Amino acid sequence: MKRRSDLHFAVIGIGAFGSALAKKLSEEGAYVIAIDNDMEHINHVKEYVSDAICFDATDTDLLESHGITNVDVAIISIGEAFEPVALIAMHLLNSGVEEVYGRAGSLIQEQILKQIGITDVIHPERQVAERMGVSLVRRGMSDVFNIGEGLAMFEIEAPKAMVGYTLEELEIRKRYELNLITIKRLVTDDEQFKKTERYKPIGILKGKTKVEKGDHFLLVGSKENVDKLLDTN
Repeated sequence: MKRRSDLHFAVIGIGAFGSALAKKLSEEGAYVIAIDNDMEHINHVKEYVSDAICFDATDTDLLESHGITNVDVAIISIGEAFEPVALIAMHLLNSGVEEVYGRAGSLIQEQILKQIGITDVIHPERQVAERMGVSLVRRGMSDVFNIGEGLAMFEIEAPKAMVGYTLEELEIRKRYELNLITIKRLVTDDEQFKKTERYKPIGILKGKTKVEKGDHFLLVGSKENVDKLLDTN
């Protein structure tokens, strides 16, 4: 079985979402083909991806001639109109592409894509809104990703009351029923003309690891238990 990073991906529709996705897949080491019918969009991503092609992806002959029907995973991120998404999805599935993801803007569009048989439906705006809604209500929470079965992955600011203590002393799993995956710490990168700051995982945690001011916790658990941990502030 291929590793995910060895798969060939096609991102069809290089708007804001498609562009960000294509770049991220490339950063993760995947082979990415970006497709759009606007050359300006292609120019924005061509230096980041493996291949960038300007053509109308609703043309089935062009999809085949450019090898898009041979990719392992296709993500149709066209947001302006739904008909092209459905048409492209049907042709890719009929051509044997194993994983096809399509963007939907409404419940009806989602139902149509599911009837077609795509792997999953993309709701970029809804997903961003849901994550933002949780982070706005839960103070100190900067990101959340739902896993299912009542569990999610959270990125939160380390409570001030925990700064200076070791993980062994804090007993986060025992006291809050949360799994601490890693700690992200602010680091400064020296570039040619300026210094940039970013949060970087510190690696595998140990009992003697001490929490520092400004640290972020990456946790897996329930929202209720994360709220309890945040209340320690």
